[in-house]
Amino acid sequence: MILQWGPIEKLAGKEWYLLELRSEKTIESTMRRVGNAIKGIFREDPIEIFIPVFKRDLDVFEMKTVNLIFVRSTNFSALLRLKSVTGVVQLVTEGETNRPNKAIKVADDYVQGLITEAEREHYARADGIKVGSFVRILNGETRDFCGTVEIMGNGRVIVRVVLKTKSCLIETPVNNLLNLSHVPENQRVYYYGPLVEQLAIEEGEGLTLIAEDLTNEEASPTLPDVLDVPEVPGPKRHTRQRTVTALVKKLILIDNMHEPMEIAKKVVAALKAKDIKAPKNLFIVYCIIKDNLSKLYFKKIDPSITNYREVIHKYGRRYKFSANDIFKIDANLGIPVVSVEVCKDGRSREARLKQKAAKEKKTTLAAKRK
Repeated sequence: MILQWGPIEKLAGKEWYLLELRSEKTIESTMRRVGNAIKGIFREDPIEIFIPVFKRDLDVFEMKTVNLIFVRSTNFSALLRLKSVTGVVQLVTEGETNRPNKAIKVADDYVQGLITEAEREHYARADGIKVGSFVRILNGETRDFCGTVEIMGNGRVIVRVVLKTKSCLIETPVNNLLNLSHVPENQRVYYYGPLVEQLAIEEGEGLTLIAEDLTNEEASPTLPDVLDVPEVPGPKRHTRQRTVTALVKKLILIDNMHEPMEIAKKVVAALKAKDIKAPKNLFIVYCIIKDNLSKLYFKKIDPSITNYREVIHKYGRRYKFSANDIFKIDANLGIPVVSVEVCKDGRSREARLKQKAAKEKKTTLAAKRK
């Protein structure tokens, strides 16, 4: 793991220092605090921190160097101030003299070799992952949850996590996963860990305690190739993942689609087939496509972009579209371009705004007369 701040190109070839952390058991929380403090300590000066992590799992964050990390910066005084962060001891010095001029230096070539080795082990964690693999998510809001890979492509995957009352689809890079395909089917719960593994070897009830958590009503059932019973008409049930947002994310991240109107056509087709839940109006669809294109694609290839207007300016008018353009794809879809909000007295939202503007104008004129 590498943390960087400021113009790090100034650090090329510069020697590193060893920074001692208080405990190997609190490395992750300490590094979180260091990351939050960097901006205030270094300001405009660059800093690079290398944390040689070699093992990640449930509540496991182990380093090759126990409780030592590598740091370097153009501002040595700022490096010394890192000890003000809770969990950080100080720079390692010769003979434990604690004198700044005796701080131990480490050659860049040696550290770069460690970085290459750490990267190799990082990518090896995902070896063998494929559709159907049982995996653990290592970072993010759903960290430590376990699930099954449903879709895979372009270095990213969608993992289905089956919870007690629902199942969620989590999109994440494949390198953010730990392959747990060796885990038997009867232990594949979202909270799999050492305790579940212990249940498997216990006598008595054992795994019957977690059997009900292996599936739930929202998990996709396995159906035969041919159904002998006729389809029963009725309302279609939608989960949280059968939404416009989930479909747009899949089209951008997995199917590599970046043309807004091509994405819109896929969304309209899914809405017509009732595969996803219909939104209130097509303006919502427009906003979802625009926002996700900006966040998931354009900001990654050009971090300087701040809004969709800049996308159109930099990459061409083919990225310009509107809710009306989506409506023209299929005028018989039955979803309005915008919704008219009617309040309790029967007036529309537009009428209320018009009346409010008239009152404000009248108040302004009265004030001028005085």
